[in-house]
Amino acid sequence: MVFAGFALIIWHVWTYGPSGHPHEATSATGSFLTMLGSELWNLLVDKHGIIAELWDILPYFIIGILLAGYIRTYKIALKLQLTLKKYGVMSIFIASFIGIITPLCACGTLTTAISLLFAGIPLAPVMSLMVTSSLMSPSTYLLTLNDLGPEWTVVRTLAALLMGIFAGAVTHYFKRWGIETKKVFIDGAIVRGDFHDEDYPDERLRCGCKQKFGNRVALKTNNKFLIFLAKSSEMISMVGKYVLVGVIIGAIVERYIPSEWIYYFFGRKDPLNVLWITLASVPMFLHQISASSILFHIKSSLNGTIDSGAALAFMIGGPVTAMPTLVMFWTIFKKRVFVLYLSICIVGTLLITYSLQALFFLPGIDTGNSLLKGINTLSGGKSAIIRKSGENIRIVMDPAGKPIVATYSNMLGKEGGVVFDAGRLRFMAASKSERDNDRYINNIAEWLEQSSNSISKENIILYDLSDSAENKLAPILQGKSLTGIDFKSTNRKETPNISAQLLNSQSQLWLFFAEGKALTESELKEIISFSQRGGSLLIVSGDNPDFNAINRIATNFGLTFYGSADSGSKIPVAVAAPMFYRAAEMIGKFLKLTHKA
Repeated sequence: MVFAGFALIIWHVWTYGPSGHPHEATSATGSFLTMLGSELWNLLVDKHGIIAELWDILPYFIIGILLAGYIRTYKIALKLQLTLKKYGVMSIFIASFIGIITPLCACGTLTTAISLLFAGIPLAPVMSLMVTSSLMSPSTYLLTLNDLGPEWTVVRTLAALLMGIFAGAVTHYFKRWGIETKKVFIDGAIVRGDFHDEDYPDERLRCGCKQKFGNRVALKTNNKFLIFLAKSSEMISMVGKYVLVGVIIGAIVERYIPSEWIYYFFGRKDPLNVLWITLASVPMFLHQISASSILFHIKSSLNGTIDSGAALAFMIGGPVTAMPTLVMFWTIFKKRVFVLYLSICIVGTLLITYSLQALFFLPGIDTGNSLLKGINTLSGGKSAIIRKSGENIRIVMDPAGKPIVATYSNMLGKEGGVVFDAGRLRFMAASKSERDNDRYINNIAEWLEQSSNSISKENIILYDLSDSAENKLAPILQGKSLTGIDFKSTNRKETPNISAQLLNSQSQLWLFFAEGKALTESELKEIISFSQRGGSLLIVSGDNPDFNAINRIATNFGLTFYGSADSGSKIPVAVAAPMFYRAAEMIGKFLKLTHKA
């Protein structure tokens, strides 16, 4: 896939020039090579480039590596695998749970599965282990949490568990049709002593050559800490190469794949997208760790929210049918086992994706976005519509295909983050209490504070361009509920001008536009300067705004307001949102404390 991506870059530069600037195809070779080199350099160091993404996921990568090293040092997964012999059909469920904590990809799990089959463990739980391990591991969990948020992480974990149970149950059922543990291998396909690990249950597969660095260290010392470091270092290469592949492919997808293609499969709310993505993912070499990173970039490239079904099918169908795994299956197992595995993967992906999409996802919502943390419903009402034009804009909500909430984030620049909301009702005192508007406002404050590069911290100035009593803002915006943040509110009547003196001690500026109210040229310059110094902004459109007024500032960030939309009295945001966050915390603690299980 990386080579295909590189070919795409060459074609793009040859056809459109660097970063999409047209040039003549008859240009000199030296000129083309210069442009290609410049394009590759920009892909590497751009604010949405490879280095920026690697830096962003580095903490999660390190934690995942250390956790995987701990599991391997104390042989936790191996001990659990050996318990599979003790239970009948229940071993399918146990194997599915074990697969989640196994720090292996599909290919690595396949070698373990072969040793378990030689040890006499039935094919059904082994199939469960192979499928679940292909989809989830401690490193994958943490990286998905970083890339897509807790909702996606919990659903992905649940999908892996369900896929494992489905695979085991189907395999157990087909046992009566002649698929037995002793008759699954092609004669002569297994070479003795092939896997270089003394921990495999079957002695025939223990070559004892100490090829693995961690095993050589364990031979020379009993110091668990040194063994832990050695085992963890092995995982750096094993996991890191797939992280790098995922980041590279994700950056290429966001930068070079035509937006029409991405929108066709991931942006349209078409039920058949799940089928097309599932079938298209079969020949892909997509690792479980790479999938979430690629989806993160796809989300950023869309002009709306992603189709949750297509995204989930991509995360399930791609890793579980990775081409190296299928090749190994074809060469080691008998063809009926290969067909069974492939059928389970495709049918299981379709069934589980459609089911989880219906249960947990709502269209028009960027599930997992920090602004929507813990929110079930928000006030709707009339609002303007947002049109994305810049690459740093990400749509957060687009009910009925009309974007109304978006964010701006420049990861490598010094600018602060910006939140755009096309409607004022979510911030009004008259909003109904059963909505989660207050939590939404708190989420905005937290996200903007994290996105702020200002010297001043936790200081918000709210500036309302309207001085009408009818536009009274919610009590939370009158400084009564934003705990831990110094919050001040003013308007045109109290403070006629937005000046440098007003903004100097602030980390955030919240601007509420109103009909017929505009910023002066000097105010616009001060606000842009405030943003460039690292200050964060919230920009809220009125019900009947002057688009020229608000767009004078919005266009500086790659966004415009236009038109009119009515989202109804309330907007459903998530199904049992608090449940996702509690579940994400519980699963995270479980993966970190596996040795106590």
